[in-house]
Amino acid sequence: MSIFAKKRFWFGFFITGFCLFLVFRQVDVQSLTRALLHADYEWLLPALAVYLLGYMIRVVRWQYLLRNIKDIPWPRLLPPLILSFMVNNLFPARAGEFVGAYIVGRRENMSKSSVFATVVMQRAYDGLVMVLFASIVLFFFNLPHTGNNAKFVNMVNTVLNITTAVFVLLFAVLFAMITWKELAVKSVRFITAVLPEKWRHGVDRIFQSFLNGLGVLRNRRDSLIAFILTVLAWSGETAAYYFIMRAFGLAFPVYVSIMLMAVVNLGIMIPSSPGYVGPFEFFGVGTLLLFGVSKSVALPCVLVIHTLIWLPITVWGFYYMWTLKLSFKEMETAEQQTQSSASA
Repeated sequence: MSIFAKKRFWFGFFITGFCLFLVFRQVDVQSLTRALLHADYEWLLPALAVYLLGYMIRVVRWQYLLRNIKDIPWPRLLPPLILSFMVNNLFPARAGEFVGAYIVGRRENMSKSSVFATVVMQRAYDGLVMVLFASIVLFFFNLPHTGNNAKFVNMVNTVLNITTAVFVLLFAVLFAMITWKELAVKSVRFITAVLPEKWRHGVDRIFQSFLNGLGVLRNRRDSLIAFILTVLAWSGETAAYYFIMRAFGLAFPVYVSIMLMAVVNLGIMIPSSPGYVGPFEFFGVGTLLLFGVSKSVALPCVLVIHTLIWLPITVWGFYYMWTLKLSFKEMETAEQQTQSSASA
């Protein structure tokens, strides 16, 4: 099915358009342009350095999460990781998560369901750390709560509460599945008892493979290392936000960049068009407005941050597409096959 024929694409496109309307309305174009032209772009160099360092940390984390299945050198995991993020930048519904799992499974002769389980764990760790970052900031520092920004603060609190519940529940379910593995298998077999025998065997095999991919949760040391690496990776991205804020003359304490990074990344979980266009700008600008930044400065700052987040990884991903001789058609097929395996 063509991407344009999928309801999720048009729903995401609507969300993007609505968010961009809210962000760009009543913007002083001259002030926005002036802010872009007079920014100190020397700060982009350290911002890019710490941002890319975060991906090197993420690939080492993936290595640890996969060690229970197969010990893969991190350089072999780097192309699939970058390609997965590139696909997320270009396609809706986080299709890259399935593409990365497919490429590793194919190249390393591993079960794609097992690899996909480690991708799910990555997102669980990411979500918990972002919620932790935001919660720490909110605990120690009160966000400005005036009549002008009360609605946005309430929205941030709602998003934080929902995502906290989602990621805590996700992590609890994953941990329960691997702790009480036999009970989980019996439960799935009970649910699928109504299916034809051929399908039952297929679901059972895929679920067993998925559980094998969760094996790292039994290893406290590797689980702790994965958590620490997640904190370091997101700290690197927070530093990138901080440096770009400095480029626009926003010399705020570090906790403001932490809050900006956390709110933006929790906010972009809302369905949108590829590259998280719309929600990224809406939550980014809204967060800076809380701290007294004018929209004519907040918007160009967030646009530059979004460009830094999107462009280097996308270009890097295209490089790996060329070296690995991959096409978009192959990656779309990879997404469909892995998604079918993961949801069968």
